[in-house]
Amino acid sequence: MKIQTFVRLLGFSLAALLAGCGGSGGSDSTSNNNPLPAAATPQTTVGQITGFGSVYVNGVRYDTSGATYDVDDDTASGDDALAVGMVVKIQGTVSADGSSGEASSISYDDDIEGIVENLAADPANEGVKTFTIFGVSTRAIEGRTNFDAEDDPDFSFLTIMNGDNVEVSGAFDGDVLVASYIEKQDASDDDFEAKGTVTAYDGGSEFVLVLRNGATLNVTIAAGAEIPSAGIADEQYVEVEGTIPDPVNAPSDLLATKVELEDEDRLGDDDNDDIEIKGTLSYDAGTETWSVMGVALSFDSQTQYFPMSLADSIADFSADGLYVEVEGRYVDDVLLVDEIELEEDDLEFKADVQSVTATAPRDGTITLSFGPAIGTIDVRVTPDTIFLDDTATVRYDLNSITANDKVEIDARRGSDGSIYASTLHIEDDRGYEIEGPVTAIDDVSISVLGIAFTIGAETFFENGVPQVDDFVELDDENGDGVADVVEIDD
Repeated sequence: MKIQTFVRLLGFSLAALLAGCGGSGGSDSTSNNNPLPAAATPQTTVGQITGFGSVYVNGVRYDTSGATYDVDDDTASGDDALAVGMVVKIQGTVSADGSSGEASSISYDDDIEGIVENLAADPANEGVKTFTIFGVSTRAIEGRTNFDAEDDPDFSFLTIMNGDNVEVSGAFDGDVLVASYIEKQDASDDDFEAKGTVTAYDGGSEFVLVLRNGATLNVTIAAGAEIPSAGIADEQYVEVEGTIPDPVNAPSDLLATKVELEDEDRLGDDDNDDIEIKGTLSYDAGTETWSVMGVALSFDSQTQYFPMSLADSIADFSADGLYVEVEGRYVDDVLLVDEIELEEDDLEFKADVQSVTATAPRDGTITLSFGPAIGTIDVRVTPDTIFLDDTATVRYDLNSITANDKVEIDARRGSDGSIYASTLHIEDDRGYEIEGPVTAIDDVSISVLGIAFTIGAETFFENGVPQVDDFVELDDENGDGVADVVEIDD
């Protein structure tokens, strides 16, 4: 089944902007040969890392050769401390054309770390799993969520299980944390982390931490724990690190070794900075505010909408859950929106690579074929494309992809008519899939986006026989060029 737009990430998804170049972690900095133009402007970026060979987020490539790194409150030496899917904050400058930048600092902090509980497959979508950590609902998406592990090379979407200690990075869709990165911790690690609002502080060593979805943890501050210099008070938004002394009888009682003030929107005090964010539009009826990645948005008569109909969708609240790119200026904890553009994935392919034409390691065209089915499709790969693979730890680019490789791609149609890859996932199983509009159908064949599959006696039409222009998901499970299942999509 097609993964809905609201879980794109992280975009499950999840994301906002960033990118980087080089760095001491073994990446290929090119800043000396290609200096930023004089028009480069300061910018703070929060978003999901989409690739390396520099650091990429939201299509921007940041030179990290002069950057400092703060990863989970520890100093790091370079890009090797980062991974695809991590949501990071970059401070630096961006070129006038928005394609490149220089990072002065990169910081990463996971959203939550704890034990996986209530793991379940989504009955409506086999590519989605849900679980809770300290009562916070979390969603993992196959091919969207990047999996990593300290001592378990087989850790993946397929092998995650109840009892795993994981740290998660992503973006909230309402009260659900849509994971773009999940890292399994060492088996002996009993340190956990959670973020929330301080309530019921007793003035001494105890308070209740209210998490994003209303779940609570009873916190006791350990002797000698690190706390804010101004002390602890109700209504502070903090991150708590510590252990659970009695996980069986008191699984919600955390003994804190550190309590640290946090910024709910990750931007902090970056007032008057230019900001660009990609993520899911979320409307809070209680406060009557729109937000993306937790950043509050403000629209006015000067805001530009692409397409213009997006303005109506925001006005009638039907835009809730759409995936957008937002540009504007951050003032008094609110992003004043200059431009907002809808970006929606509605095309999917599992296909063979027929050829690759690369103008740069992360810029070019992949031509896809579908076994005996007739026709090919050209898909544009850009610095905005998220590169993933089944092991989730391999860093690769277009130069690593060769003819006959199997790939899975989520994509969208651009305003120029071209098809653009949002995610590119190396596959290792058989069969073909295509999701898109029906371009032709008769008694013997069906074409989707111009790719013609045979209709056989065993072809199963779910939700009825489609017509031209209907959106369908077509599966050729054994790769023989015959459509096995054709399902009409919304």
